[in-house]
Amino acid sequence: MSSPVSPIPSLPEPEDVRSRSLLRPAILLLLREQESHGYELMSRLAELGVEVPPTTGGLYRSLRTMADEGLVTSYWSTPDRGPARRVYAISETGEQHLEASMPALASLLRTVRGMLNRYRQGT
Repeated sequence: MSSPVSPIPSLPEPEDVRSRSLLRPAILLLLREQESHGYELMSRLAELGVEVPPTTGGLYRSLRTMADEGLVTSYWSTPDRGPARRVYAISETGEQHLEASMPALASLLRTVRGMLNRYRQGT
């Protein structure tokens, strides 16, 4: 009697490394460059390569939370044409938070570069 052949285990899915943790500093950085309304901000985040929430509602929830924390301010803009829009701006506290985030982002960049370099050397 032959021994049963064990099936080859399936490989786990590759880790999905996302930039979601970069959303808050990215929002602050973009608002430091210029005030923006939500749709414009969503587009600018995508251009930056930052994963944006799948719906505008997710982005607006993040902005509301950031406003509650004092990181951003907002006001209603009423253009001559089109609907009124809420425009977001970075606050002084947001500026300080962004500044404090930079060392952690620089450390993350060094770590990712190191990992990529080691991966490339092994292939």
